[in-house]
Amino acid sequence: MRLIGLLTALLLPSYLHAGSSGNPLEIELISESRGIMAGKPISLGLRLAHPAGTHTYWKNPGIVGVGTTVQWDLPPGFHAGEIQWPAPRIVKMAGHEAQGYTGETLLMIQVTPPPFLADEAVTLTAKVSWMCCGKICSPAVSIPFSITLPVTRQVEVAAAAQPLFEKYRALIPRHDPAWRTHVKREGKYILLTLVPPSSVQDPGDIHFFTADGQVDSSQKQAVEIRPDGTIRMMLTPAETGPQHAATLPGVVSFSNGTLPFHLEIEPGY
Repeated sequence: MRLIGLLTALLLPSYLHAGSSGNPLEIELISESRGIMAGKPISLGLRLAHPAGTHTYWKNPGIVGVGTTVQWDLPPGFHAGEIQWPAPRIVKMAGHEAQGYTGETLLMIQVTPPPFLADEAVTLTAKVSWMCCGKICSPAVSIPFSITLPVTRQVEVAAAAQPLFEKYRALIPRHDPAWRTHVKREGKYILLTLVPPSSVQDPGDIHFFTADGQVDSSQKQAVEIRPDGTIRMMLTPAETGPQHAATLPGVVSFSNGTLPFHLEIEPGY
């Protein structure tokens, strides 16, 4: 019984309840694996649960907001990758459209341990900053989170956590070479053209999310689907975005109910 109690304590994630420190967001640091093995990467996740009417922001929030950031304090030899961001959605702030998350989301990070681990357990610590907005904005800066995992001889998935990781891993935008993309500046606008593979019949609603702030997230995006399936999007440049960018990085989301998908693109001008 003492061993079971120890393992339970080791696997408990850091958790911030809604309303803690005046912040409405619920956030916890969880692991997809029950333990950690020398030299084998594992996936950690920041699970964000937004109360109704609130949101946080994507890596690029658009014309308003601040994206969530993570600063790691890891044991020697450990390495943390960048946040793997699920596709964002349109969120509203003070009458402006921005890029972020509502409801629940999971921001995943791959952590790789060194090839040798001498301890029986390892504690992974991060300081997380975010801005949760609704009627008002509640910023949080460098809030500490940690998770302690036992060192094991093999990596076993945590049955309760794996479905959550699989759900949001499927929402991470991907590059697809079957799609051809072109971009050019046309007068006051940015003209983005997408040529889908022949297998895509109905892309549904289409929206472009700017990864570098180049496009004004609050302006209407004109979309034209031509008879041959080619998609043309007329985008408004942001006044505060990069003015002489060589590429247009971002995500095009297609919300067709039968085939929703999120395409990562970066065509050159």
